Amino acid sequence: MIKYVKLIIKKPKLVLNSIYKQHLGVILCTSIKENKYTNIMQRDSISLIKSDNHREITHFYQKMGRNSINKTTVQNWINKGFECFLIYDNETVIGGTWIFKNEFELKQLSGRTLSKNKKIKFNEDAIYKCYTIIDSDYRGKGLNQFLIKELLNYYNNSNYNKLIAITGANNGGYIRSTMKCGGTLIGIVQIRNILGLIRRKEIFVDFKEKSWQ
Repeated sequence: MIKYVKLIIKKPKLVLNSIYKQHLGVILCTSIKENKYTNIMQRDSISLIKSDNHREITHFYQKMGRNSINKTTVQNWINKGFECFLIYDNETVIGGTWIFKNEFELKQLSGRTLSKNKKIKFNEDAIYKCYTIIDSDYRGKGLNQFLIKELLNYYNNSNYNKLIAITGANNGGYIRSTMKCGGTLIGIVQIRNILGLIRRKEIFVDFKEKSWQ
């Protein structure tokens, strides 16, 4: 008991976060078929490559502090048909994202923006962009916009028509770069986790764009 009392005194925010968490997220949808781009990046050294190199993917995400994305997780996602795209500056990985499709599970509170359920089933014409991260040394250089445009080009001739993404409402840079690529805001969701009890408030600006169950 004394141990926990000391923890409350020394790290009250840590204790509070274990009791109460809140996330205000926005859901963005970009039409794949309506957007196609050329001459996206001015720097010849920057490229986007779909990768199934477990070691390289794991190393990048863990370097970025995403320890939950380990070798086993990466292997499992690739086996399910999910796709990882890495951004390179010459031979150095400086960014990455995952594309989930069909059915998958979102355990993080931010991921619950899409649904009250952890298991999500996407429509056949939609894909989900997630776990997007850019190395801090390269942020502010338009790389997320570059990433989105390259993904739209990659999937332009596929059966997919909608690229769905979620982010925090305070992530203005991500929201702006998505909208510059033709993305639109389709929903806003507030999630509160009180001792494991999830409470949701959601507003869909365009409910017909909801492409999951």
